[in-house]
Amino acid sequence: MMLYFSTMDKKIFLYFFSGTGNTLWVSRQFAGEMAKHKFETELLPLPAPAPVDLPEAAILAIAFPVYAQTAPPFICEWMRNLPETRKNTPVILISTLAGFSGLVKGPFRHMLEKKGYRPLAVSEFIMPPNYFHKYDEPKNEAIRESAKIAIADFAKAIAEGRATWPSRPSILDPMQFLAEKMFKHGGSSWLGRGFKADGKCTRCGLCMKLCPVKSIVPDAEGRP
Repeated sequence: MMLYFSTMDKKIFLYFFSGTGNTLWVSRQFAGEMAKHKFETELLPLPAPAPVDLPEAAILAIAFPVYAQTAPPFICEWMRNLPETRKNTPVILISTLAGFSGLVKGPFRHMLEKKGYRPLAVSEFIMPPNYFHKYDEPKNEAIRESAKIAIADFAKAIAEGRATWPSRPSILDPMQFLAEKMFKHGGSSWLGRGFKADGKCTRCGLCMKLCPVKSIVPDAEGRP
């Protein structure tokens, strides 16, 4: 069924977490593309309190990088803490990754439906890998250019009511929980706290040069 939006439905509250900058970059691109279709998008960095009382016709959007085939543990917890609603609030889910995921689209759809939300659209965008600096800048730029096209197509599909959120069997829910627990034991307690160089930093600027999305910047003393 085609879903079209009235002028009252065009405010998107996009909550995002970005580790090395890929998801922030995608979130900004998405907001820019939605603006072309007369949608206003407010970017809200995570961690932040879950929205308790969104406007009646608001659209909730959530964006995060994929770790261990699913969302970072504190994002999973944040989504579990979303308040139940009777408003049938539409939700857009965006994830960034370098390869593939198996525990995002289906499990989070079921989670949101149980709370009274309406899964509206989901998309995963390939971005430069950040576990290792795998490619040179021309290759990273080519990846970003492909992502720009995919984001534009996704935004247009949402505006025209063609966006979808494929469902998978809820049997994947326990697998998501297992993956999240395994990742926690790998040491994810630092997620969401940000990073700052310590006194051992030589201020060589190499990390800033290598960051594929240019998200590392110097402070007043020149440390990243």
